[in-house]
Amino acid sequence: MPSHLLNSSDKSSQSIYIHSEDAVINISDSDKIYYFDEAIVAPPGFRILIGLTSMVIPNAIYNITSTSNTIKIGSTTYTITAGNYSAQDLATAITTQISSIGSVTFNEDNNIFVFTFGSATFIDSTTMERQLGLRNQLPTTSLTSYKAINLADLGGVRNVYVRLSNLTMNNIDSNGTTNNIIASVINDTNFGAYLFHNPSEVLYYQITEQQFSHLNISLTDQSNIALELNGVEYTMTLTVHFTKQRESSQKSSLLREIVEQYKNKEKK
Repeated sequence: MPSHLLNSSDKSSQSIYIHSEDAVINISDSDKIYYFDEAIVAPPGFRILIGLTSMVIPNAIYNITSTSNTIKIGSTTYTITAGNYSAQDLATAITTQISSIGSVTFNEDNNIFVFTFGSATFIDSTTMERQLGLRNQLPTTSLTSYKAINLADLGGVRNVYVRLSNLTMNNIDSNGTTNNIIASVINDTNFGAYLFHNPSEVLYYQITEQQFSHLNISLTDQSNIALELNGVEYTMTLTVHFTKQRESSQKSSLLREIVEQYKNKEKK
């Protein structure tokens, strides 16, 4: 019997309980592959719906990661250690690295970083554009002092995108690109606490595949960059329903039109 209103088949809905430590293949902390003993198969004439029912993950995600910890000044690239930084701590860490040519200070009154150099030079690029408030300003001209135009943003990850990389669905991002993001989980907890995702309404998506025997689950941030979970584990529950495949109205209309044309031709 159907076990959910969305399940219109006589095959019961299924839940998939994911524990990240059980992954068969660990591509990274946030990109793992899980295999099932039995494939999940839609009955003939039905399609698979899948949704993220719940997720629990420790917020151990740094606001400065290994992909956002460099700054290039002049012809030299400086790197700081990945970590969870306050604005003052970040200014100090960068100053330590560039002390031979200048320093960085943070103005708490207006939430802006200020760069000061011993001689004229330019900030060429950085992977910390958002954090330092330097987005759309680089490279700068050659100068001895530069004040960031944008406010500092050290809030870290705003959204955790849960992707089912081996399944096909019709979701799109702000660039209009089709993707396989099954859920955007809002990160509403502080660093070091647990993020609990228990949606009041689960969104289910129809996938192209009629069956699957494994899941490639990847977690990215709002910029589609793979999360660095720093060794922590997560759990999640995915639920599958089976819905009757409906013939599109366009196909039905076209078929009726062809039949009518055939009948008219026969009469003549």
